[in-house]
Amino acid sequence: MSGQSCPICKIDSNIKISADLYKCSLCNLIFNINFKSLSYNRDYFITEYESQYGKTYIADFENIYSLSEIRLKRIMSLLKDKNNLSILDIGSAAGFFLKAAKDYGIENLKGIEISSFAAEYCKTGFSIDVIVSSFEEIETDEKFDIITSWFFIEHLAAPLDELKKIYNMLNRGGVFAMSAPSFFGPMFRFSKEEWIASRPKDHRIDLSPSSAKRILKSAGFKKIKIKICGYHPERVVSRNSVFFKLFEPLYRIFSNLTKFSDTIEIYAVK
Repeated sequence: MSGQSCPICKIDSNIKISADLYKCSLCNLIFNINFKSLSYNRDYFITEYESQYGKTYIADFENIYSLSEIRLKRIMSLLKDKNNLSILDIGSAAGFFLKAAKDYGIENLKGIEISSFAAEYCKTGFSIDVIVSSFEEIETDEKFDIITSWFFIEHLAAPLDELKKIYNMLNRGGVFAMSAPSFFGPMFRFSKEEWIASRPKDHRIDLSPSSAKRILKSAGFKKIKIKICGYHPERVVSRNSVFFKLFEPLYRIFSNLTKFSDTIEIYAVK
């Protein structure tokens, strides 16, 4: 296998997107042959996050918590047995999703987080157990009803191997929920050069709705649902355009039907 092989199917016949990026025509995903892991220390959650989103991760609690409540409702709708639930949040950051789950009434909670700063924030602030480690280094026989990973899978060197590991850690009927960047969206379609320039160097892969389903089915999942979590019609037609009011409702219908979005959420049942 060469450095230009798809990390999922291992095939070399790929389409070059840029110096570092290739698209696998079989899996329909984009992968970075020169991705580099970052150090997710205090500076990431304070300075680097703020440079991307306009506020620190800690200051963004209300927005992340509100989004977590929506995600929990989607997860709960897929579970048949809602009693004595357990949750593992991979890449749990400062624990805002776990805090929402705790407030929901779920008591068996655990996080895995590589940043000691973020893990300590969760432990101290919310009294929730967090293992300070990368997920790849974790070995456990413990099973969970719900496993989540919000914007995590794109950072993995071997994403399919880790998804199979997640599948094995779920109880039968359990739900795996994740979010990820998608190149099947307006940024890549209409502003490709900007998309390439702004793409984080620590992303190994970028999915599409079809590749998300393919990789999860390869891991063992059968029932898979995809939701859009980024809605930006202005990236196609300017809000100042006289056509925007006509375009926006049509775009909303198209986006919901095709899952055309720069970011997506995936919910899979074991």
